[in-house]
Amino acid sequence: MANNILKDRRLWLITIVVFILLLTFFDRNNFLERGKLKARINELETQKAYYLEKIEQDSTVIQRLKDNDYLEQYAREHYLMRREGDEVFIIE
Repeated sequence: MANNILKDRRLWLITIVVFILLLTFFDRNNFLERGKLKARINELETQKAYYLEKIEQDSTVIQRLKDNDYLEQYAREHYLMRREGDEVFIIE
């Protein structure tokens, strides 16, 4: 009887070890792949937040560009445009 209990324990132990190995290394959705996917998701979430912030900034600039005075100021600052008779000094 004691021999049967040891065989049952060994069988359970082997089964659990095989199951853990399958989940860790050999399964399509194993723990290693899940870790990589989670890291990728975090990276993409960071990029998403960056681009949403960028969209917000660009939307603000677009709204402000509808005003002709700001449009002229923006063109002068970013594209070095000038009025007739103005002098442009570029300082870097």
